[in-house]
Amino acid sequence: MFSIVNIIKYLTFISYLGFFISSISGFNELSNNFELCKLLVSVLIFLNIPIIGFIEYTNREEDTLITSHYSRSYALFIMSLMVIGISPIGIGFGIYGIVISISNLLLGVFNCSDTITHPEMPNINNQQN
Repeated sequence: MFSIVNIIKYLTFISYLGFFISSISGFNELSNNFELCKLLVSVLIFLNIPIIGFIEYTNREEDTLITSHYSRSYALFIMSLMVIGISPIGIGFGIYGIVISISNLLLGVFNCSDTITHPEMPNINNQQN
């Protein structure tokens, strides 16, 4: 019913939503005190989160499942470090993103439950003698 992969993907989408909210709060803080670095980070996060969310939503390939855990972990870690510096809201979502990034990394390392079948290689368990 619930697999660890689906739970981690759900928590990852929550962190993407938090990053989007943090970038909007960064724009709000810029109205009070302008800082170019906060503006660039907010724009970068604001533009990249919908693109990454769309790619995550449309990725249905079984062969790239393990690689997607590593790439998701890397992207989350980098964005979390950027979001931490935007606003106080970003600090919370940044720390949450780092935790989810580590869980994605560990899922990529220790996920042995998903079997990947290649059409070139015969399945040893289904061969009849």
